[in-house]
Amino acid sequence: MDKCYACGGTVRVVKDKPYHYIESGLPIVLHGIPQYICEECGESYAAIPDTMKLHRLIGKSICKKRKAILKADEIKFLRKNLQMKAKELADTMGVTPSTVSRWENEKKDIGEAHDRLLRLLYMTFVSEHDHSAVREGTMDIFRDLPKKRKKIKEPREIELNPQEWLTPCIECCPA
Repeated sequence: MDKCYACGGTVRVVKDKPYHYIESGLPIVLHGIPQYICEECGESYAAIPDTMKLHRLIGKSICKKRKAILKADEIKFLRKNLQMKAKELADTMGVTPSTVSRWENEKKDIGEAHDRLLRLLYMTFVSEHDHSAVREGTMDIFRDLPKKRKKIKEPREIELNPQEWLTPCIECCPA
C-alpha cells in the first residue's frame, strides 16, 4: 500500500513494532504484523491475516492458560466467537439471558460451574472447526484448574506471533 486511504499521503510500513489488537476487546499484542502509518496525517492500520484463526487461537489461549475465573470481556469474546447471541448462549448453558448480560457487564461473576461449561463449549466448538476431535488435552484444561479460583483484577496480555495461527497444524488435519 503506497497511499493513505484517509488523506492520500505517503504510507510507511513498520514490521518490527508490536501491534495492540484492541479490535478484539481484549489486551492482545501481536508481533510481526505489518502496520501502515501515514507520514502526513498519522493514520495507522495493520494487515492482520486470517482473523478467524487468530480469534480461535485467542479463545483457546483464554480457555487453556487462564487459571482464574473468566472476566467479563473474555466471556463476551468467547460468546461472540462461538457465533452466539446472548440468548443462544443462555439457552445452551441453562441460564437466563439476563444472567449472561450480567456476566458480560461485570454485574455478576460467572461462577465455577458455568466458567468450566463455557470453556468446554468453546473448546468443543474450536475442535469442530479445526476438524479435530476433542482430545485428552482439552480435558486437562479442567483438571488443571484449581478447585477455588480468584478473580483477576487486571487481565494479562496475550502475546501472539502470526506463525501461531497461520501455520497448519498437522495433528488438526483429518487423515
